[in-house]
Amino acid sequence: MKPFKIISVFLVLFGVICLVFFINKSHRDISQEKAIFQLNSNSLLSHFVKDEMTASNTYLDQTLEVYGLVTEINMNFLTLDDKIYCKFEKEISQNLLNTNLKVKGRCIGFDELLEQIKLDQCTLQNQ
Repeated sequence: MKPFKIISVFLVLFGVICLVFFINKSHRDISQEKAIFQLNSNSLLSHFVKDEMTASNTYLDQTLEVYGLVTEINMNFLTLDDKIYCKFEKEISQNLLNTNLKVKGRCIGFDELLEQIKLDQCTLQNQ
């Protein structure tokens, strides 16, 4: 019976250590990652409209660089060509309205109702 107790204690300790490392692992820093895909806003949207399942499998949770015209700005988000919703951590300058920009961010989904692709953790790549 004693070997069973020793093995049980070892397994419990191992599980606790694994859990602590899993909980405390560092978060992704999208600004430091290299973009997997570089597209303009129209081609990215057309992939989602044409075949949402395939586009989701390809682009979701990936780092993207998207090019487009800034059509809306509000505090910490902007919209490219009324198609790509980009959420930033910091406030964005209103001076960027109606300028062409390249934005890097993580693709988090497609809104079928608005036909918008959503990116978060965005950073401006050119100004």
